[in-house]
Amino acid sequence: MVASTVKHFAGELVDELWTHLARHARVQALFDSEGLARRFRGAMSQWLVEIFPREPIEPALFLMRQSEIGSTHARIQIPTPLSMLAARAFKRGIQNNLKHTRLSRDEFAQAALYVSGVIDIATAAITAAHINGLDRNLRAEEALRQVSIDHDFRAEREKQKASLAEWVQAVFFGSHIAGETAGILPLSRSEFGLWFSHRANLLFGRTAEYASIARLIDQADSHIRQLHDGRDAPCSHEHLREIRLIAGQINNLLSVQFSHSFDMGGARDPLSRLLNRRYLRAVVSREIALRRRTSRPFSMIMLEISRFETLRARLGEAGADTVVQQTAAMLLNAVRSSDTVFSMGRETFLIIRVGSDAGEAAVFARSIVESYAATHFSIDGQTVLKNTLNVGVIEYDGHPDPRRLVDQVANALRNEKVGK
Repeated sequence: MVASTVKHFAGELVDELWTHLARHARVQALFDSEGLARRFRGAMSQWLVEIFPREPIEPALFLMRQSEIGSTHARIQIPTPLSMLAARAFKRGIQNNLKHTRLSRDEFAQAALYVSGVIDIATAAITAAHINGLDRNLRAEEALRQVSIDHDFRAEREKQKASLAEWVQAVFFGSHIAGETAGILPLSRSEFGLWFSHRANLLFGRTAEYASIARLIDQADSHIRQLHDGRDAPCSHEHLREIRLIAGQINNLLSVQFSHSFDMGGARDPLSRLLNRRYLRAVVSREIALRRRTSRPFSMIMLEISRFETLRARLGEAGADTVVQQTAAMLLNAVRSSDTVFSMGRETFLIIRVGSDAGEAAVFARSIVESYAATHFSIDGQTVLKNTLNVGVIEYDGHPDPRRLVDQVANALRNEKVGK
């Protein structure tokens, strides 16, 4: 009777709950499209039916399934209080509907206890897995914070200072050419600004210096907007003077931030020296959070060295390793400092391309494939020609689960290989 009642009323119970959940700002942020909200409501209805089957529950499988759900909740960052609220609402709703069945008074009491017990056990298993998943995420984020720069700190510091100086030079150059001020990028959208938002955030995001630089970037962007709108030359000179002062302050703060070194530990793949895939979830979660705040797109590019097994048979293990290392170096040279490159396995790599939709990311991926095809690797006197990469490209579609995004780009790579 419980199974039949839940199956009949599951959709109605979820819809009633959703009218309350949808008022929460966190829920609105997580499910900011009707398509996502509809899929999540469908998943909740399915979960209710699953935990009340007609046949006896098998405890081990039941708990395993709830743990999987809890891990998913941790990945998409569903707050635990909302899960508890849902559990209470479902208990109350199912028991109210059971009152109108043909169950006797004693049978109803047994059914109510059964419903309460099943939901309590399921919620406990989900919450335990959720907490465990959040703990893993926090550890990964902390480790990633310490290893997020791909090169040594001194080189990275000089690179970013040079990037900031190039932006200042472009501002001064554009401001002295009639009609060119409209083409000056805000600092937040420059090469330096993208690096600051997507990479420095991981490394320095909790420091006072980082917050100060963020405020200075906002101030610089304000002066750029006024340069775009202004017609008065004396005012323009004042804005340029302020921009130069702001750039000097940012330079000083960068020096303070980079004065601290971090242990790189085991964060890098020992062969390619790229970030290990275990840090991927932390990076993708941060990009998803940035996407919610800024509405700027980001994309993923997965690349794989074609015919790697044949290459390994021809060159041997050491030769194949050299190809992997040179491929990784080429990818690092091709991306912007705001992008992130991961090792996903010996011959497979993944790039998070920030600020790019699928079209721009596909153009960038094609340029990498073309450059790779034109590269001649020299391995122990042997020249490796006709190098090719398989590639898959996807754009973030708004779904809150990082694992789903990685699965999508892996599927795109497989489909590209099948299509060849």
